[in-house]
Amino acid sequence: MRRFFPSLVVVFASILLVCGRDSLNTDEMKMLQDSGGWEIISMSRNQANGFPTQSPCFDGRPHPGQCSGVLILTKSNTFSQTVRIHGQSVRRTGTYQLTGDQLAFVDELGTQDGPYTLTLNTQAKSLILQMPQVRMELLLESEYRKNLEEQRKRDHAR
Repeated sequence: MRRFFPSLVVVFASILLVCGRDSLNTDEMKMLQDSGGWEIISMSRNQANGFPTQSPCFDGRPHPGQCSGVLILTKSNTFSQTVRIHGQSVRRTGTYQLTGDQLAFVDELGTQDGPYTLTLNTQAKSLILQMPQVRMELLLESEYRKNLEEQRKRDHAR
């Protein structure tokens, strides 16, 4: 019995480590909850009929002045999402819950959205939120602004 108990403790600890591996570490949580938020870069939907669609505004290229979307996740588990398309602005607010790599939203009307599988790349400063029927690619807002400014400088130099 004495030999069995330490082995059981080691096995149990190993299971906890493997199961908890999907959780974000402190640096990842800090990036996820960056006060500047996340710029929506790409949004696509795989509809029930099997035909994928891509949003013309969020097609992976910036459309400043025409289309933009920002998602902000706070430390108090609230979110705000503002989407601007051709002068029209729509804002959603509510709460979110992060469990492992699953992110679910409940907006101000009580509408549930998700859970999305969350993939955070700290080096690229990118975030992917994905469900079987939808995929969103986001870039940390500060990185998006930096890339946009670099592109403007390159275009201006030509």
